[in-house]
Amino acid sequence: MTMRRRAILFSAALSAAAAFSPAGAQTPAGKAKAGGEIVIGHVCGYTGPARNDAAEMNAGAEALIAAVNERGGFNGRKFRLLAVDDEFKPDNTVKLIEEMKGKAIALLPITGSANGAALVKANTLAVPLVGTIPAPDVLREWKNPNVFHIRASDREQTERILEQQLTIGLTKIALLVPNNPSGEQLTVLTEAYLAKRNLKLAANAVYLLAGPKVDLEPGLKALQGKDYQAVIVFGPPPIIAAAIKAVKTAGVTAQLYALSYADAQLIGKIAGPQLAHGVAIAQVMPNLNNKSLGLVKEFHENFAKYVKVKVKADGIKGAPTFFNIEGYISAKLIVEAVRRSKDASPEGVRRGLEMMKEYDLGGYIIDFSPTKHWGSQFIELSLIGGSGRLAY
Repeated sequence: MTMRRRAILFSAALSAAAAFSPAGAQTPAGKAKAGGEIVIGHVCGYTGPARNDAAEMNAGAEALIAAVNERGGFNGRKFRLLAVDDEFKPDNTVKLIEEMKGKAIALLPITGSANGAALVKANTLAVPLVGTIPAPDVLREWKNPNVFHIRASDREQTERILEQQLTIGLTKIALLVPNNPSGEQLTVLTEAYLAKRNLKLAANAVYLLAGPKVDLEPGLKALQGKDYQAVIVFGPPPIIAAAIKAVKTAGVTAQLYALSYADAQLIGKIAGPQLAHGVAIAQVMPNLNNKSLGLVKEFHENFAKYVKVKVKADGIKGAPTFFNIEGYISAKLIVEAVRRSKDASPEGVRRGLEMMKEYDLGGYIIDFSPTKHWGSQFIELSLIGGSGRLAY
């Protein structure tokens, strides 16, 4: 199907749409037993604006680890997840990841662009980091051999959204972004993309995320009085949800888009089903409703069997989420890397990951090599439907 055909179908859907708390987060990391358990680390913001992301990745990884351990682990050794809370503070991220050296064989994804930028600046990453959230250029261009990306980049997601918008005739485009490296990158690449087509950004609304407190109000004020047909909203899931509620409540009729960090369930809870209806989200993980995919079917079965706590930090109960499966995929790749290299060490994980040329997890392809550490360019556009479910 051509891009224009997909965009037309998506446009029709747009028109129709117009009518858990983690158990294991610790503060400091404890030593793994030598020759005993195999420790996978997770340094993430278990408190702060990315708390749901952290908790959901934790739960997804725990489901995978429990399933692997029930089958005997690796050579009789069991895997264990060691989660530590960096409080979404960049300095803590760097410090706690440094402390994982000698304790964990690999790490699940971190969260926060400022956190990632601090890690790049320190350049002390000594164990494989299997995923970063978000995925700005500063992390994608980092030459550290221990960083592996398992999702399409922010640039790729943004360009896919812009391509779709222009294809269906939306040329007056606004941004609502944070004052951090990812927000700055999103602005620069959007302006460049539009300039090549003789277009200009209709509004660049910046809110406060980096700094002493989160404040959405400056960004919302910057949108007032501007003429735009679409808004791309970027940030942590709770901020995206609050922004969508505020913009829609103010009577804005422009089509709202978000990158993959948006949480449809959270948007529905905070904004309500009516205001959430029709919001478009770029997805970089496989469709969780498509159980014909081997990976999705396996994930649902293991998640249902092994994960007892299914309540997010914001009190939402419901089906598994994209951050759940992202944590599951990250842990699955780490375990598979150990199996391939036959070496449960950071070096073994790195070698094993680099062996994964066009590795099919069951409908989701990861393509790593010794010179290529970005594993996926998968992107789909989805819409929040009237029932709150995502339509593709």
